[in-house]
Amino acid sequence: MISLDPAQKRFRYVMAACGLFVLAALGSLIYVCSRPQTPEVQAAERHAIAACKAQSEDPARTDIFRSERRKACAEMEKQYLHKFQQRP
Repeated sequence: MISLDPAQKRFRYVMAACGLFVLAALGSLIYVCSRPQTPEVQAAERHAIAACKAQSEDPARTDIFRSERRKACAEMEKQYLHKFQQRP
C-alpha cells in the first residue's frame, strides 16, 4: 500500500466531505420536490400571488418596482399553473 503524506490525506478528507455535502443537498432537494402538495400549500401560494399583485398596484411604489413586481407575479402564476394545473 502506498503511504500518503499528511497534505494528501487532508485533501482526500476534504474532498470526501464535499462529496457527502453534495449528496445530502441533492437528497434533501429530491425529498422536498417529491412531497405531495397539500391544500394548505396551495392556499399559501394563492395568498402569495395575491400579495404580489397588491404590491404591483401600490401607487406609493416606483414605476420600476411595480413593473418588475408584475413580471414576478406573472412568473408566480405560471409556476402555480404548472404545479397545480389550475389558475390561482
